[in-house]
Amino acid sequence: MLTGDSQTTESDSELLEEESSIQHENSELDLKGNKKGLFWSIAIFSMSAQNLFAQFFSVYARKVGVTAKTLGFLTSITNLLTGLFQGSIGRLSDKLGRKFILVFGFLLSIVIPIPLIFYHNTVLLIFVSLIQAFSVSVIIPTWNAIAGDVTKPSFRATFIGRIASIGRIVSVAITLTVAGFFALIDSKFNSMIVIGGIGYTITWEFQYGFSFGFSSFNALLCLICVLFMKETHIITEKKNNKIPKMWISLKDRTFVKFMIINSFFGITMSLIWPLNPIIMTDIMNLDFSQVALLTSSFAVFVGFTTIFGGKICDRIGRKPLIILSTAILVLFPVSIIPAIVTGQWLVLLLSRFVGGVGTGLSIVAMNAYTLDLAPGNLMGAYSGVREMFYGIATFTGSLSAGFIIDALQFHYNLNTVVIAMAIGVTIVRLLAGSGFLFITESLVSKKTSKINSKQ
Repeated sequence: MLTGDSQTTESDSELLEEESSIQHENSELDLKGNKKGLFWSIAIFSMSAQNLFAQFFSVYARKVGVTAKTLGFLTSITNLLTGLFQGSIGRLSDKLGRKFILVFGFLLSIVIPIPLIFYHNTVLLIFVSLIQAFSVSVIIPTWNAIAGDVTKPSFRATFIGRIASIGRIVSVAITLTVAGFFALIDSKFNSMIVIGGIGYTITWEFQYGFSFGFSSFNALLCLICVLFMKETHIITEKKNNKIPKMWISLKDRTFVKFMIINSFFGITMSLIWPLNPIIMTDIMNLDFSQVALLTSSFAVFVGFTTIFGGKICDRIGRKPLIILSTAILVLFPVSIIPAIVTGQWLVLLLSRFVGGVGTGLSIVAMNAYTLDLAPGNLMGAYSGVREMFYGIATFTGSLSAGFIIDALQFHYNLNTVVIAMAIGVTIVRLLAGSGFLFITESLVSKKTSKINSKQ
């Protein structure tokens, strides 16, 4: 009896804790009449569409035959356009509403990957990368602003972490399923399938083209979900209630200091990005399934990290988590070196773990920090302005990296170039990342302001 009573008491306690947690979560959310599952669906399909495109595009471009300079340009111009219009788009979503802007962004995401299924040349790659980057610049600040619309600051990072992790993890499952299917055909049927008595060879062009087509399909599913979503940003018609221009964010000294430090760190982040596809194609000579495994492992680490990263961020504050994520990301470039030295592509999983954990923590902390600082009617603008300056910074870094790689290859072999770049980028990341020690904690300042307002 005693044992049974004890077990019952423990069970009741667990149920009470779970019920209390659900009640707390519901009190911290205002979904504006939407079902929570609708947000999960949008996150899943959006992340799947973006990941299926981004995971394979740069490797595909290298396989098509672009040079390191061109690859650096593609990476940099993508970074630039991804961020350049986010301030304007975020401001527009504050003015016109989130739903209308998301519909436009996902329409672009549906159309743009399709040409890559049928054609592959450098001019087309540049055009597609430009428009795809613009579509992302439409979606990101609007989606971030929606997260701000439906959450209170004390639960914001947790919500962002959960919804981002669900999207990434499911997108990984989709990517691995596609990769596993092609790997099975390759191993069992020698890259040949027979339909109606006719044999078809599954080429690498078809494999990458299929992933781009599936990306477009996921964007379509996302668009359908958005059409059923109720607007989360209610716009009043009062003349005296005009939304201030996005540039008012530049008068916020706390935000400007954070944005400058974040942008400088972005330059050092992007210096290593053009090397990733070069390592996978030129040094490791990976096939489609191996590329999928590596890129998916990164997404898995990001996804699981954002789950607990959001909770930690709401408990300890934004600044400590930003500093921790930065410290981890500083180590990413040198974590590539063991794979280069050993020549074993699976050792690259170490770098994906380091980069994934650092990125996952950074996503929730940076987004929550930005939304904390923003007034309610400028959440889209603040998020967009941050991404705009970050895009300009990463454009500079990636473009420079392409020229640096080509210049170094005139004098050294590729392995030496990669190792030298990894060490150099780690040092400059450390210097740039130290600036985050001087930012102001946003969550504490919010609580303090509430206390002061009551006094």
